[in-house]
Amino acid sequence: MSAVTVFLIGFVTIVATGITFCVGNSRVLCIESERQALLKFKHDIIDRSNRLSSWGDGGDCCNWVGVSCNNFTGHVYKLDLRPPSSPDYASSDAEIGVYWRSMLRGKINPSLLLLKQLSHLDLSYNNFGGIQIPRFLGSMESLTYLDLSGAKFGGNPSTSTWNLSKLEHLNLGDNSINGWLKLEIFNGFLVSLP
Repeated sequence: MSAVTVFLIGFVTIVATGITFCVGNSRVLCIESERQALLKFKHDIIDRSNRLSSWGDGGDCCNWVGVSCNNFTGHVYKLDLRPPSSPDYASSDAEIGVYWRSMLRGKINPSLLLLKQLSHLDLSYNNFGGIQIPRFLGSMESLTYLDLSGAKFGGNPSTSTWNLSKLEHLNLGDNSINGWLKLEIFNGFLVSLP
């Protein structure tokens, strides 16, 4: 056998082994402590449309609706819990009713602090009934994206103690927030502040 043939056989073997490893069941499951944190979060949420029905005691939380995990570490990095539809596109009273039922309600459990790799949090256009934006959200240092727009928050958010130096996108629009936000708590690269 020539050196080229031996090289090609070796190369194909290495590539095939790598492809088999990548395509096989090499995906990491979610972190158990983060799964428990999400279940605590769900416990304080009122979900009239059963949107979070996939969030159960068993199974991989990376497969739950609205949850995205890092395929290598299993850490939750994204929580996108916007309603699945918008009233702007509803063409009947029934569709508007479906939208209103799909809005999450209740309170936001501080168990989210256990999601240490969470960089994207979207709770927009739910109905949190005028409660104040939870102070603990300002301690979620890994957040780069925070959207609470139209989620019916109220009061005066205590942003003076927030540490969101990685934040690039913040949307608090369409809420009943009073007072001023101290923008120096955010980094100099804040992209969107309506």
